[in-house]
This record gives sequence, C-alpha cells and structure tokens, in this order.
Amino acid sequence: MQISLKKQAARGEALITVLIIAGVICIILFSMLQLSSNSTVNAYGRVDWDKSFYAAENAMVWAAQNAFDNSLAAGSSNYYSTAAGTLPTRDLICSSSTDPAFQGAWVTIVQPANQPANNFQITSSARVNNKVRTLQTQITVRPASSVFDYEYFLNNWGWWWGSTITGNGGQRANWDFDFRGGPTVNGAIYAADQVQDNEIPYQNYSSPPFAGQAGADETNLVHDGAQSVTMPNLLNFSNYMVTAMANTASNGLWLGSTQVVFGVLSNSYTPNPGGNAGNLSPQTGLYAVGTAANPITIKGTVVIPGDLIIQGIIKGQGTLYVGGNLYLANNVSYSNAPNFSALPESQSPTNRDAWVAASQTNDLVAYAVRGSILGGDVTDSSDWYPNCFTMSGSGLQNVGDESHLGADGISGTGDDNTAFLHADGSMSTWYDADGDGTVNGDYNYNNDINMTSSRASYIKGYPKDSNGNPLAYNQLATTDIGMLQGIFYTDHAAAIRLKQSQAYIDGVIVSRNEQIIFQNYLNIIYDSRVNSRYHNNPNNIINLGLPWGKPISVTSFAELAPNHAGL
Repeated sequence: MQISLKKQAARGEALITVLIIAGVICIILFSMLQLSSNSTVNAYGRVDWDKSFYAAENAMVWAAQNAFDNSLAAGSSNYYSTAAGTLPTRDLICSSSTDPAFQGAWVTIVQPANQPANNFQITSSARVNNKVRTLQTQITVRPASSVFDYEYFLNNWGWWWGSTITGNGGQRANWDFDFRGGPTVNGAIYAADQVQDNEIPYQNYSSPPFAGQAGADETNLVHDGAQSVTMPNLLNFSNYMVTAMANTASNGLWLGSTQVVFGVLSNSYTPNPGGNAGNLSPQTGLYAVGTAANPITIKGTVVIPGDLIIQGIIKGQGTLYVGGNLYLANNVSYSNAPNFSALPESQSPTNRDAWVAASQTNDLVAYAVRGSILGGDVTDSSDWYPNCFTMSGSGLQNVGDESHLGADGISGTGDDNTAFLHADGSMSTWYDADGDGTVNGDYNYNNDINMTSSRASYIKGYPKDSNGNPLAYNQLATTDIGMLQGIFYTDHAAAIRLKQSQAYIDGVIVSRNEQIIFQNYLNIIYDSRVNSRYHNNPNNIINLGLPWGKPISVTSFAELAPNHAGL
C-alpha cells in the first residue's frame, strides 16, 4: 500500500505540473496573441500616421497653388475643407473614394498684415482613422529671382579684366569667372565652375588676381563650384501685365505731371521667336526723357511691349518690363538717390542694414528687358560699333549663337558641338539659352540693334524733323555716358559704352552676353535694398515686382501639435 500510495501521489504531482505548464503556455500564447494584435494595431496606426502626414502635405501644396492664383488682401485669411467641399479630395494622396480610412482635411491660408503682399502662412491638417497631423509653412509667391542679390551677374562666362574696375557688392557667374589685371572686389565671388586668372584656377597663383575684401578673405568670400542660378524667363509678359493693369493709378509712367502709360502701353505686340527683340507693331515703344524739373516717374509695374529709349532724371519705385530693347541714350540717374558713396555692402552688417532702412523712400527703379540693354549711341560707327559690336571675341557679332553650345549652355567649353539628349527625346548640340524655343544665331546689327528710321517709327514720342521724319539717333543719344542708376536685367546682351573717365553703375547689372566698355575707371556699387538677405525685416522690403525665377519659394516648414478643430 505504501508503494501504491506513493505512486498515486507521484501521478498527482505530475498532473499538477502538466496543468501548471499548460497554464503558463496559455498565458504565453495569449500574451503573444495580444502582442501580435497590438503590433498589428500599431502597424496600422503607423500607416494611418504616415497617410495623414502626406494628405496634410498635399493639402498644403493645393493651398500654395491657390495662394499663387488668388492673392489675399493684407491681413485676411481663407479656410478650405473636404467636409465643406472647398478642398478637392482628388488633390490629396488618399481620398474617401479610394481609402475609407480617410476622414478629411482642412487648411487655412493667411496673408500676415505685417509682411509683403506675396507672403503667406499655410496651416493644413488631415485625419486618417483617428490619426491627425498638422503642418505649417511660410511661402513667398513669385519671389524676386536671386540673380538680383548681386551687383554683377552673368548667365555665362563672367569676366572682369582691368585694374581700374571696382565692385562693391557680390558678383556671380553661371560658369567660370575670370579675373585679370587685379580689379578690386569688395564682396563675394561665386562661379558655377571655377574662379580663374587668365583661364587658370586662381588657387594656382601665389596671390589672388583681385584686390579688396575678396583678395583679403578668400576663404569666406570666394566660392568655386557654386550652384547655377535660374534666370527669369521674360518670354511671356502676361503675369506682369495683369499686375500692371490691376490698378493703373498705382502702376504707370509719367513724364512730368502727365501720365503717358497706364499700366501697359496700350498697343499690340507680337513676339518673334526667330529674333532677339521681337516683331514690333506701330507705336509699341516709348521715348522718354527726364529733367530735374520734369523727371520720368515710375510707379509699380509698367509694361512697354516694344522698345524703350530712356535718358535723364528718373524718380519713383517700380519695374519697367520692356518687350523689345532698352536703349540708354545718355546718363540715367535718380532724382532722389540714396547715398551710394556710403558703399553699403562694404560696411558692417549693422551699418548696411541701417543704410537700407534709411533709404526706403529714395528712388529705386528696375528694368526687365526681353531684348537687349544697349547703352550709348548705337549708330556711332567710330566708337560704339567697333567697341560693342565688332570687337574680336567679345563683340556682339561673335556671341548669341545657340546652335552649338552643348549641354552646359556655355560657348568655349569642352562640350561644344557635342549632341545631348533633350526633353523631347531629340539629340542636338543646341542649347536654348533664352528659353524662346528657337535656335538663335549671333546678334545681327541691323535686325537686333541699329536704331533705324523704321525702328524709330514704332516708338511713341520719338522726336521728328520738320518733315515728320524720325530724327537720326545720333541727335538724341551719346556715348559720353558716366552714370547709370537702376536695376538692369536681361537674359540677352548688355552692350554699353561708358566714355566718361569715371563711370558708375549704382544698382545691379544682369545679362548673358556682356560687353560693357568703359574709358578709364568703372565703379559698380550694389543697391542693398533689393537683396533677398534683407527680407528678415518686412518694413525694409521694397516690393518692386521684379522678375521671378520660380513661382513659389518655401521659407519655413514645421509640424505642429495635431489640430482637431477642422473635424
């Protein structure tokens, strides 16, 4: 019996052990199932979390495009939501028709009253199941191109040759930037390829080929291999015309007290893809001379579909969009200029910003030119013509041909005459440098430049003789130029003859083919009021309506705490 009882007890203990083990296994299995279930739930939650982010981001993109097309009044806001049907679900990454987990999205666009009219704050939220994400961004619609951040910008091979050139500001080239003779550079130098001395990298020399601040601080101020900057394309003026016509009392050109352009010079103009200046129709251009007593006044955005001939005293703040060529017939200077002799870019940042703040009400006029900027008497066969047109290598008769530029768009580089793949699938050596869709050749003097009587007849206000014929251009223009004040932009040629001993360009000069011929000394002084670095103080921004290189720029992006208020 003892033995039997012991065996029975042993069997009982074994049964208890099995039950315990089974219980533990059950607990483990339950925990694993629970963990698996939780993991599945968490996985779905992470997917919902990601989806809500992307839906909110797409709602933000939609809102940015809406702000682009429908600018808000200062200090106002607009609210859109999928629930109200004002935010299209088709523009989101997921929608109620394709993803039942999507619960909705909502977005607010605000134009801060203390910021320029093209600045907006966008806050967007989206919900997928029970996950909500909220994003916020600050954008600028049609921001001024960054080419205006430099006193001298070349969409080509930049070159400063001469010890008597002095630049007070930054300069940049979308290819090499070549220095010879030791010019003075008080500012930064940027080259999309190399900074050079006589086509040899400047680092190969014991001393830099430039003096001034750049020569004294090469490490911080000289930048090889900088990213190329996109040039604004002025082939289509429609956006600028809409702005110009929005309020013709605030957008126009006055000669003395008489307004002669109400937003847009009201005549027809047909661009000519085969030429640099376009086909001119009668009276699409304008002749304007300003004096101290009767200056030319520019306000806001002004569009001249044809050529513009201008000289004398200018006042106001705004941008002239020129569909043909800009002819600078003589000195162009401000009536109420800021103190450029203070050289703002050579000062400390604090003093420079103080100069900007103190100069807010002074004159500031820009010229955005579809054709070319031509300074001096272009009909002068003994001076302008040999210096600006026929000069070996750099004269306009030797530049402008797009047929063999290669993929980098720059003549005289290793890929010239090397075919490359275009977006349409074709192969050729053509590079569309000006974006007009046509292979342009070198500049043609008679078609693109010369001020003939026929060309003059298209220009409103062009002086005539007693018989009603246009005066010869040499009776109106001179090469004896020494002062140009303004912001000058073209993606074609800037060919300017500055014959006075001391020549000044106060502002900005941007072009693709540059042939500026000065006599003894050339001084370029950057107008710090147009530089994008000063946008941190909205009270110091002068919104000139400058050409824009891209439709929208993002200045900040952040995720906020989830906002459930739009549910």
